[in-house]
Amino acid sequence: MRKVYKFIMLLIGVIGLSGCIPSDRPKPSIITEPIIAPSQTSKYGYPPQHYRETIKSYFSNKLKRGNISTYTFSKPKRAFKRKGLAYGGEVVWRGWLVDVAVTARSRTGRILSPKPYMVLFKNSVIIEDIMGSKHALLTRVGE
Repeated sequence: MRKVYKFIMLLIGVIGLSGCIPSDRPKPSIITEPIIAPSQTSKYGYPPQHYRETIKSYFSNKLKRGNISTYTFSKPKRAFKRKGLAYGGEVVWRGWLVDVAVTARSRTGRILSPKPYMVLFKNSVIIEDIMGSKHALLTRVGE
């Protein structure tokens, strides 16, 4: 009786362990490669629409006498911004950049020299403005 019991336990063990052995049959896989490569628009968003009016209203709230200042605009360009190398250096923002020169007036009415700004857009929304015309972490695409 013990031999039969040992034989049955051995048989159950062999059958149980053989179920864990992977079969040689290949498993079907679904290949999900895009048919069309992602365009630049998907990375950088859409070019800003009505960017001149958007920038003027943005600076009229931000700068003193911004509503009576004169503005000089460049055309929107693709750009991206990275974190500093101490923070990993990965891309933080991709979008459109517009160079703007703002000429303001002083309290006495004197015209001041124009100050350059870089305005960063993502899908026609202002993300950030940076004073100056160059930034170490900002890269313009296509220049």
